[in-house]
Amino acid sequence: MSSPGIQEISLVRMAVCYLLFLVSFLLMFYYRMNLSKDAIISTLRMSVQLVIAGLVLRYVFQFNYWYIVLFVLLFMLFFGVQTIMGRTGIKIKKTFPYLFLSMFLGCGGTLVFFIFAVVGQEPWYDARYLIPLFGMIVGNSMNGCALALERYVTGIDENRDAVEAILSFGGTPAEATRDNFLKAFRASLLPTFASMTGMGVVFLPGMMTGQILTGAEPLLAVRYQIAIMLAILGSVIFSVFLILKLETTLLFNKRDQLIEF
Repeated sequence: MSSPGIQEISLVRMAVCYLLFLVSFLLMFYYRMNLSKDAIISTLRMSVQLVIAGLVLRYVFQFNYWYIVLFVLLFMLFFGVQTIMGRTGIKIKKTFPYLFLSMFLGCGGTLVFFIFAVVGQEPWYDARYLIPLFGMIVGNSMNGCALALERYVTGIDENRDAVEAILSFGGTPAEATRDNFLKAFRASLLPTFASMTGMGVVFLPGMMTGQILTGAEPLLAVRYQIAIMLAILGSVIFSVFLILKLETTLLFNKRDQLIEF
């Protein structure tokens, strides 16, 4: 099936899209929602970051060296961890390296499995496959880890008396935080489950839509989308499980006492 290509959007038509933002901004401003500043900053950051990403990817796709591709992936992961730390506001020592390690293993391991066992892409470091796939995996894992960490740390802090009571009766840190662990884990997976439940009926996901727009056979696009969603689910589960386990070790001292945070 020949690919008809994707319809080009001119700069003028692209500028027209910002009218949607203007209407939204005026609505928030009129009703004094105190979101106007956030809306402007978020929109500007998105626009600038995507333009920079497009320019960088043009270079990366052109040369397609494995070490450049891996550097881009590590940078994406590092920036994702930075975003999580800023979003959650957690200041507990060593959280950043533990979070980076958790996402590196969870997202990186899932990507390696997906590329070699599912896609079988040659060469394995093809930037046109690796970078978009990793972006989807990291993006979803980032949201899951941010939600899990925030719920976990906040939950333990709010239930400090209950946690310390279990410890005083000889319970281990894992036993004392079990309820908070399960609640945070469950909360981190709900957005992914909700997204998976609505696919195909409520909406067509981005990857599938993009492939169809470029002329791919719909059922082939479906297979890719199912595979990537299972990869995303796996990466979220692995990353969240690892960071919650590692974060537990940071919340207690060597005497298994809950620290102040």
